[in-house]
Amino acid sequence: MIRFRPWFLAVATLFLVAKVSAQFADSVVSYSPGLGGSPGYTNAASALGAPARFTPGLYGGPVDPLNPPWQKSQLVSLGTNGAITLHFSSPITDAPGHPFGLDFLIFGNSGFVATNATYDVTGGQLFGTDAVSTRVSVSPDGVTFYTLDPALAPTVNSLYPTDGSGNFFFPVNPALHSSDFGGKSVDGIRALYSGSGGGMGFDLAWAQDASGHPVHLSSAQFVRIEVLDGHADIDAVAAVEVPSRSITEDFSSDPTRGAWNLFGDATLFHWNSAAGNLGVTWDSSHPNSYLRLPLQTILTRNDDFGVAFDLTLNDIAAGVSAAKPGTFQIAIGFQNQADASRTNFIRGTGSDSPNLVEFDFFPDTGFGPTVWPGIFPTNGTMNYSGSSDFSVFDLPVGALMRVSLQFSAASRSATLSITTNGTLVGPITTAHLATNFTAFDVDTFAIASYTDAGQDPSGAGSILAHGILDNIALTLPREAVRFASGSLVSNQWQMSFLSRTNWTYVLESTSNFNTWTNASPVVSGTGRFLDLVDTNQFPADRRFYRISGTRVN
Repeated sequence: MIRFRPWFLAVATLFLVAKVSAQFADSVVSYSPGLGGSPGYTNAASALGAPARFTPGLYGGPVDPLNPPWQKSQLVSLGTNGAITLHFSSPITDAPGHPFGLDFLIFGNSGFVATNATYDVTGGQLFGTDAVSTRVSVSPDGVTFYTLDPALAPTVNSLYPTDGSGNFFFPVNPALHSSDFGGKSVDGIRALYSGSGGGMGFDLAWAQDASGHPVHLSSAQFVRIEVLDGHADIDAVAAVEVPSRSITEDFSSDPTRGAWNLFGDATLFHWNSAAGNLGVTWDSSHPNSYLRLPLQTILTRNDDFGVAFDLTLNDIAAGVSAAKPGTFQIAIGFQNQADASRTNFIRGTGSDSPNLVEFDFFPDTGFGPTVWPGIFPTNGTMNYSGSSDFSVFDLPVGALMRVSLQFSAASRSATLSITTNGTLVGPITTAHLATNFTAFDVDTFAIASYTDAGQDPSGAGSILAHGILDNIALTLPREAVRFASGSLVSNQWQMSFLSRTNWTYVLESTSNFNTWTNASPVVSGTGRFLDLVDTNQFPADRRFYRISGTRVN
């Protein structure tokens, strides 16, 4: 297990720095309450930001599918002919990776009716959903609005009631009906929600013009909710996100002036400012050298992740050293930065380079060229399940190739594909983790030129190659701690955040930044919101807190 502190909070006499997510509506463009709405629920700003997670006060408590938000500070009401138009600073996108094809969610105050004396089991019926007719429209510019097909768009403030512990950017499966929730407790409802925070899901692909003809919208920054008859109460609107996050690099600017850093011999990497790409020399006579990008997270065999990039080899030759006539690799992929920086990290032995998931190419020196997705566990022993792990084919020189390396947690395998002009260069290579494979932990993407030092002289190899790298696209899991906020509850400091599975978390505190102590029990991530509470009364002295996460293999 590796410990990682992915988010830091400083509290000084109740001073808190927090970031508001751009995935929620951030401003009200217009609001008209209409007729017959809930009296007093006319604060339009209540529809901004995240859905309510707690209802404060004597009769308050956590928001769950049987206990929706109900206070005036949490909801804005729309009566007949009422409407509210909301703006998003970051556009809602029509992304193919959105779960169930849904692009945004509208949260209201509906709830499941409890059918037992302890009010924790539902029959599937809903309350707070008076007879109502609604219309939802979207706009990319705030001028022209397109109505979402009423035959497809659900009624606002119906299914699915908010779960304050859920992920507000992940929709409930829209195939679920109210009857599916009959006889379910809150835990049973959450099981059907699969980690979602609820909300009614909408798709930009349902947009129509005034004549009812489909309109293609790649994005929208405005959402308008109208009540045609009846009334509906609105809590929030959230943009759905792709379950993974992306990092791209096109080398239009010097990467080392950003998040990238150099290790070893910097002369092996040259940013071409005019062409907007990266020149790379793989020279094994030099020490281990990397242009690397820290990922701000830890990836293990329980994660889906990958990279794609453009590669052009200008020239490549193996066995260039008379004392090391065998083949050696060029490499691009994922590494553990601490391990790869050590002086005893030796790629040429097959047992001294722990924590790697990378694209490797070994040119032919008499035994055939090899294309291989190399995987090395924490103990450094090479993953090998047989000849099916690699492919024997050569890479073209002077041709632009698109290389894709993807690791799948479900199949426990790394898949490699290489195309040029859309045509597969060679067979797709898939390396499955061997039955005795332990674990890997990688936290950095690196373009690697490995040293040929430290090899067994009887089979030593060497390499010299030059190439061009461009258009890197990394696909990674979401951050381990997101949307964190803190508050004082009953004189105890509490931090709330969206967690990830396969992580454990603990709240730590300090008064001097030298000694940190656990302030809460260790809890396991669920993929939903978690609350970490300082078990001590809030101190009178200056106090700082942080969330510490540990990745579990």
